[in-house]
Amino acid sequence: MSVKTIINDCPNDCVVWKYPDENITFGSQVIVNESEEAHLFENGQLLTTFKAGRHTIESGNIPGLEGLVQKSFNGKNPIVVEIWFFKKIASFDYKWGAQIPVIDSETRLAIPLGARGSYSLRVKDPMSFLLQMVGTETSFKINQIKENLLDNVIRNLKDFIGEEVTKRGADPFTLSSELKKISRQVKDSLFNDISRFGLELIDFYIIGIDVISENPEVKRIMELRGFRAEGAAVKETGDFYKLQRSFDAVEKAAENEGGLAGTFLSGGLGLGLGMNAGQQMGQTISQATNVNTDNQKNQSNGNITNKLQELKGLLDSGLITNEDYEEKKSKLLDLL
Repeated sequence: MSVKTIINDCPNDCVVWKYPDENITFGSQVIVNESEEAHLFENGQLLTTFKAGRHTIESGNIPGLEGLVQKSFNGKNPIVVEIWFFKKIASFDYKWGAQIPVIDSETRLAIPLGARGSYSLRVKDPMSFLLQMVGTETSFKINQIKENLLDNVIRNLKDFIGEEVTKRGADPFTLSSELKKISRQVKDSLFNDISRFGLELIDFYIIGIDVISENPEVKRIMELRGFRAEGAAVKETGDFYKLQRSFDAVEKAAENEGGLAGTFLSGGLGLGLGMNAGQQMGQTISQATNVNTDNQKNQSNGNITNKLQELKGLLDSGLITNEDYEEKKSKLLDLL
């Protein structure tokens, strides 16, 4: 039986490949590239690992191989083993995309987010990867790894973004400004999940997190947010709106010849004078209010004085006692 030269002949997108011929002869050459490892198995049990270089299959350099030949094949030359090639180079071709619904903290409505990105992997533990992900397959490609890991990626991404929005109060409309931080933290949460498959997560990138603006629910949320923003502005600038309404009232009054308009105009208030006009208007109103208050106060004081005089006359005439007089006088003085 001829001596074979065994090399990794899998496609570029293939991560793991099993050499198709299990009948290997002594003296066969296994050539392993720098970015690869080759593993020789018997009945699923690892006999040896070939690093980069040229390796000759001989009973002396592979522990257990000589006993395997004598036991299984009565000393004949061909042996039945499996040779697996593993690419150890990092691959950056792991792209992902997902739609993630989150609850807007302002409106309590669901906002659909579109997220996309990529990550890079390499095989770190070939045995673990072979047993847990490859299984009975004879080869395993990048797209198969992507399919198997997609649920893990999306779950961790949803959990993190959901927590950012609901617990930390992040705005779904501004998450795109925090891509670096979110990428780093999602990578940390994914690292152990991916490591258990014998893979190493090198980098994880979120390229974009955008609100899907075409969604009708998003348009409704933006309208509600606009209404709330206007309401908050009115509340915070309530004095300005009151002043504006006062200007409107003065303009209407100015159309008449008498009344309030005459008072304002006689006080030197001209409409359309900006903030100075507003100050003059306020002073004029204040003066008018003070005059009315002073008149009412003077009138009240006059009534109390008259009552005190009447009370003194009652005392002098002996109609009330001195105690009654002092008690009534004290109450009237308190009113001044």
